[in-house]
Amino acid sequence: MNIKCLIVEDEPKAASLLEEYIHNISFLELCHKANNAMEALDYLNTAQVDLAFMDINMPGLSGLDLSDLLKGKLKVIFTTAYSEYAVQSYEKNAIDYLLKPITFQRFMQASLKAKEAIKLANKAEGKEESKDTIFLKSGKKIVQLNWSEIYYLEGYQEYVAVVTDHEKILVYKRMKEMEKLLPPQFMRVHNSFIVNITKVKKVEDNHIYILEREIPVSRKYKEGFYDGLQNNML
Repeated sequence: MNIKCLIVEDEPKAASLLEEYIHNISFLELCHKANNAMEALDYLNTAQVDLAFMDINMPGLSGLDLSDLLKGKLKVIFTTAYSEYAVQSYEKNAIDYLLKPITFQRFMQASLKAKEAIKLANKAEGKEESKDTIFLKSGKKIVQLNWSEIYYLEGYQEYVAVVTDHEKILVYKRMKEMEKLLPPQFMRVHNSFIVNITKVKKVEDNHIYILEREIPVSRKYKEGFYDGLQNNML
């Protein structure tokens, strides 16, 4: 299970530390860093996030205020330098409350609690974790593939091409819909491309080489892709 994360923190050093910790935990994926609550709200209007690491003391709207506005849309772990907010944070149904300075051990403990809470919530909503295979409906036929057989996906407006080493299967879905179904080894690298990171042959000059295809890495997805690549690099 890959948990999509958001950092909401107005202190650059604190935000950088949280980012470093997230990158060191394999099941966490950093989607965005927001400097304040309003920026976080704007981002969440268009993005799907599972977990927010949220500072309580911020100019304008506080983390507690932001949590009220989100109304349980995502799980929250509060961070603060002030211990007196502990009771209030748990009243907001926060997963955990991290007192600064935050150690990696304490951060990991909170992240594991979040992972378990999200897993239970998904189960209650009827969502299941990714299986080894997927069934693809292409025209009048249904094709079963192992995730490991898929090299990359390419979007064509209303369709997505699912590419293996020997065929291209057209599926009537948008890229955003497909992205939600994919296990963690698949990474978005461009508005039109999602790649299976285990199938990458070479990366050069912001281009990925898979099979005989050269796939561009766009600026929007560059940081996330290289971070994911770093986790699989010797």
